[in-house]
Amino acid sequence: MSHPSLHLTARDFDAYAAEKATSKAYSRPRLEVKQRALAWARGVVARLAELGISVDVHGSDEHPSIRNKHRADCQWVFFWRDQAARDELDRLLDRGRSISEAIDDPSPFTRHAFLALRISESEVQVCFAVHPDAKVDVDNLRARVSASEEATGEPASPLAAELTSALHALPEQFSLGAGGGERVDCSAATPDAITEMLRRAADGQVPLWIGWAIPRETAVEHADILDEQLEDALVALAPIYRLVAWSRENDRIALDRKLEGIEQERARAHAELEAENERWRSEQARARERSMEQARARGDERVEAALPARRPTLATLFKSTGNAGAGRGEQRPSPKHGGEGGAPPSPKHGGEGGAPVRRTQHADAEQQPRAEAPQRPSAEHAPRAQRAPAGEPDAAARVTPEPAKGGVLEKGSRVRVRRGPFGDKIGVVSELDGRGGARVLLGLLSTRLEIDDLELVIEGRERPALSTSHRKPLAPTPRKAR
Repeated sequence: MSHPSLHLTARDFDAYAAEKATSKAYSRPRLEVKQRALAWARGVVARLAELGISVDVHGSDEHPSIRNKHRADCQWVFFWRDQAARDELDRLLDRGRSISEAIDDPSPFTRHAFLALRISESEVQVCFAVHPDAKVDVDNLRARVSASEEATGEPASPLAAELTSALHALPEQFSLGAGGGERVDCSAATPDAITEMLRRAADGQVPLWIGWAIPRETAVEHADILDEQLEDALVALAPIYRLVAWSRENDRIALDRKLEGIEQERARAHAELEAENERWRSEQARARERSMEQARARGDERVEAALPARRPTLATLFKSTGNAGAGRGEQRPSPKHGGEGGAPPSPKHGGEGGAPVRRTQHADAEQQPRAEAPQRPSAEHAPRAQRAPAGEPDAAARVTPEPAKGGVLEKGSRVRVRRGPFGDKIGVVSELDGRGGARVLLGLLSTRLEIDDLELVIEGRERPALSTSHRKPLAPTPRKAR
């Protein structure tokens, strides 16, 4: 089965020239190289999977960005542990990492050991690299290299010997170094040389590098076979990756127990947080319930305050008013002129003649209706209020309306409307205006009617039954001129 071709050319290498590294104008040719490299990497992933190594593939940014410190001077294609394994280690690695360190180097590739393809202006590389920030993998490598006879209980160090043998098995073009410094052929590598390279990498904060670098001219000249050669070189580095990169099968630092402790701590913190959230939610629910109860209580108080103590009816609407008028009539009887208990006679003006006396009494009679108009006595007290000496005009007699048909009409009397829009309706007189009119309450309505249009309802007479509660429209009658 054929795989996509990488087929590097001189134009591909020129896209990563130093003068173009900070410009986005050259992102297009760099993107083309990246796309071909990622397509070619799928064949490498398949061959590593056959060896039991599960990796994910990622490419570096082809344009200047914060992850490459705004310099796209090379193209990386990373082969590193899968997402689940990275997440498991990142929880441990992020614990000791400050915010300033994350801002200074936001790229996640420095925290894990990886296999990689790197294309720059002058060369193309395949390598295994581990940065000092990949503390778990570096510690695992140190534990393997520094394993001694006392630690293992065996005459030789099988862990260090296993790594040294894997380095010696690499092709002779492969070398070992720290960053871009001095490199040593892998065929001559020893545990002491590996330890020294680890120290240089930690001092310079550069990755420990094991790989093969092909110059640009050689890569362009042998472009037809280079794709297969690079793929074979990465597969050859797979044993080094397996021995150095931490996994549960390659745990030389007892990290498994640390991870279990971290998981237990996270679970405990999560349980405490959930319990706190549950307490907070229950407190909020109780507070809402108390608030709703208080709001309901305030609403009930407002409703009770707004409602009247007793709903009035037509039968009791003027009962209190009539009683009050009767009480006022008993407390303040009409003044009697010329009898016992009456007011003292008015002073005489201009001698003892009768004419001045009659004028004074006439003036008193005119003032009395105006003073007592709002407080007219009820029916039983009317005769007492209308008594007056013979031969003298009485003001109360003058303002008392003419008796309606069927009896005397007064405040509180039940009357029937004889004609007009309210014909045959029963109402209650609420006010007499003294000008031949009366204000009558007809249920919820109050209107002024002429006394001639009213008929007093005798209490003993039964009210005729109405066939319907809706009045049939009548032809309007002309209103009597006042």
